[in-house]
Amino acid sequence: MATTVAQPGWSAPAAPSARPTPPNRATPTRVRLIATLLTVALLALMAVTAAAFLQARARAQTVTSRAATAATAGDLYFALADLDAEAARLVMLGDGDFQTAGDGVFAGNHLSALSAYNARTAQVDADLQALAGAPGVDTSALAGDVTQYRSIADAAIGLDEYPGAFAGSPTQTAVGYYGRAETLMRNVVLVAAAQLRDRTVSASTSAAAAAHTWALVGLIGTSVLGVATAGALIVAQRAFARWYRRRLNPALLAATAVTVALLGGAAVALTAASQDASVAGGRLTAYLQVVDTRADSYDTDGAAVRSVLMPFLDWNIVTQKTRAVDEDLKGLGSAATDSAKLWNAGPDADYATIHTDVVDGDVADALSVETGTARHEDAFDFFDYDLGLQNLSAARLASFQQASDGLTADLGPWLWLPWAMAGAALLLVGLGIRPRLAEYR
Repeated sequence: MATTVAQPGWSAPAAPSARPTPPNRATPTRVRLIATLLTVALLALMAVTAAAFLQARARAQTVTSRAATAATAGDLYFALADLDAEAARLVMLGDGDFQTAGDGVFAGNHLSALSAYNARTAQVDADLQALAGAPGVDTSALAGDVTQYRSIADAAIGLDEYPGAFAGSPTQTAVGYYGRAETLMRNVVLVAAAQLRDRTVSASTSAAAAAHTWALVGLIGTSVLGVATAGALIVAQRAFARWYRRRLNPALLAATAVTVALLGGAAVALTAASQDASVAGGRLTAYLQVVDTRADSYDTDGAAVRSVLMPFLDWNIVTQKTRAVDEDLKGLGSAATDSAKLWNAGPDADYATIHTDVVDGDVADALSVETGTARHEDAFDFFDYDLGLQNLSAARLASFQQASDGLTADLGPWLWLPWAMAGAALLLVGLGIRPRLAEYR
């Protein structure tokens, strides 16, 4: 067996140097998986954020439209209640001439009542027409009943307006016709109007509550997906840094920043929208309190008018309704202090005088106080009192509309921003990942 002997100065050849270890063959698959997951997360974030703002915007528009419907329904109730009161005044006033005084002593009162009756008729028509176009509102039956009421009430007024039909001495036929009209108004028309008002009020307050809830739901959904997506981008950034011995991937870093900006902006906007919806709901409730107060006030005034035309009616009805108005005014708080004073010094005091006159058989004074247009007479005092409530109602409605407009303004830019920002993040993810995949070609 031959033996190899090393020669002096000779050395064994060196072992071949170790070649660089190529990247793990599973890495391209991992990169593609990360790209897919990030794309899905960003698309989901974009869809949820956009849907949250679209839903919030739709709910805000619903709040506004249903509040407008509720306001119109409340206005219709006032108009109908006063229409009946003015019809009673016209029947009481006859031709405007008083039998023992003559010379058309109540002619001015008659003209004022007729003007108010015509104005209320036009107001009822306008409100019914507006409500006919409101979604989910059917006023066809109510409109038919109003038409029937008018035909009977107009007949009662006409029967008592010919010369010689003295004020304070309505014919029994006229009173009978008015009684039929009043029964239809109290038992059918106003009941339907009150139900319509209550339904629209309930729908408007429910819409405000739903807008608040949906804004919170959108906030939660957007926050959860936004945090998850931002976290996924950070994990991808760290994975790429480990695999490719690089500290940063600028495109992924920019995509993370855009995602965080989208999450923060959406959270701020949806939080503001939720708060504005809550504020709008509270202001709408405050406005509707005035609506209820005015409704009770008109009911009370109508009952007092009818007690003069038909003295056999129970005066306790007027007393009960007056107490209800007192409670309503207390519920309105300090904003209604002046209205409460006007109520106590005006209509409430006038009703007590009217009742005394009716009991004493002083028809002339009862008519004068009930239909008169001077201070300390009901037609004037009630108008003055109701004007204060109208101003309060208008102020609270404007306050609600301001909150509603703020809600819409919060949401406006976010109808397109989620698409733009999420789309930019998707583009940046593609720019960050594509060069890494190109290394394996």
